[in-house]
Amino acid sequence: MEKALKRSVINLYGLPSFGFQLFVNMEVMYFAAFMTDFAKLPMALVGTVLLITSIFDVLWVPTAGVILEKSNMKWGKYRSWLLVGPPFAALFFILQFAKIGSPVTNAVLITIGFVVSHLIWNIYYAGHIALNSSMTPVREERIAMSSNRGMFNGLGALAFSLIGMPMILALGKDNPPMGYTLTVVMTGIIMIACYYVLFFITKDYAFHGTSTQEGKPAEKMPVTEMLKQIWVNPPLMGLMLGELGRYLGRFVIFGLAFYYFQYVVDNLAALTIFYTGLNVVIFVGAALANPLAKKFGERNIYILSISIFIVGLLTVWAFPMNYISFMAVMFIAYLGYAMPDALGVAMYSATVDYGEWKTGKNARGFIMSLINFPIKSAILVRSVIITAVLAGAGYVANMEPTVELTRGIINGIALVPAVIMLIGLLCIVLLYKITPQSLAQMQKEIAAK
Repeated sequence: MEKALKRSVINLYGLPSFGFQLFVNMEVMYFAAFMTDFAKLPMALVGTVLLITSIFDVLWVPTAGVILEKSNMKWGKYRSWLLVGPPFAALFFILQFAKIGSPVTNAVLITIGFVVSHLIWNIYYAGHIALNSSMTPVREERIAMSSNRGMFNGLGALAFSLIGMPMILALGKDNPPMGYTLTVVMTGIIMIACYYVLFFITKDYAFHGTSTQEGKPAEKMPVTEMLKQIWVNPPLMGLMLGELGRYLGRFVIFGLAFYYFQYVVDNLAALTIFYTGLNVVIFVGAALANPLAKKFGERNIYILSISIFIVGLLTVWAFPMNYISFMAVMFIAYLGYAMPDALGVAMYSATVDYGEWKTGKNARGFIMSLINFPIKSAILVRSVIITAVLAGAGYVANMEPTVELTRGIINGIALVPAVIMLIGLLCIVLLYKITPQSLAQMQKEIAAK
């Protein structure tokens, strides 16, 4: 009989996400800047590296899911990757922020570091996510852990925004590129420690939700069967499309925030406050998501949250604002991003149950790895949208603001994301029909089989 989850497991389930955010935000914020300003790579090489790595970043998501689903190491199908993966990912990630050799040699090593580290971390990231549903079938525990992960996500991003650049400058006082390298080393150590804490406290749950134990061969699901799990699972398709809209909207907003503060409200200094405030909102939203979802259902809270975000964006689009009113409206609206961010793991876990109920086969590792697919796809598409917005507004670097430019930027940061999120919301409404009642019934029927 499987053991009930300890409070320590529920409360510290999200700890790896704190370490991961502290670790990965180095790339999110400074990867391109490191290559151009510190590794001194020519722009043509930088563009090539970014293109190659972006392609692999998308391809590795389903690949990682297949590897996770087919693996079965002795410390548990999903739990084992918390032990094995982080050190190797950290080791190769260091290459992304190391200045070694000629520009061409450096570009090759950076690309290798990116490609290998991202494949490995996609696997153990998915393993961590998969533990949410494998350790317990209890909906309330899944929601609590998912919300907990959202709060740790927010704390990790906030911590890096506060200490990232000071750490880079302090460690690179006499050698600026080395500041980036050593910061990756330090944040990598913290990330590994966070994953190891969860690994050790989940020893009693290593084989929950899996059909095989240590030393026994696992039934290998064919890749075609894993891919089939997407097409026969409307809630999964709806959730992925909804999440694609949510992430794409967010990335467009982040990508145009600099231009909004510079050319529309003429206060670039407030941009730091804006980003910090959004990270605080993520933490608050994650805390709110837990009790609200338990009471009203994950689907209903997701729909309500995105609706709030859309209304906030349309308010920014429709009314003239200064930087204070813009930030006030966006902080409230951003709760609509933060609460679904805290519910995603629990909702993906429900689609695993739906897939098993529909097909009789459990593809937990593969399905839970797909949580990254909307993120990676949105990163690819955002550049096209941001470029189109700026080109349509007639933007030229350091130009004087014009009516066309300010209107174009406002459309880009508010109207465009609102439309994108509305399409994603419709996908959730039409395809993701799992409710607390239907989930309980599916789990009951799965147990009976």
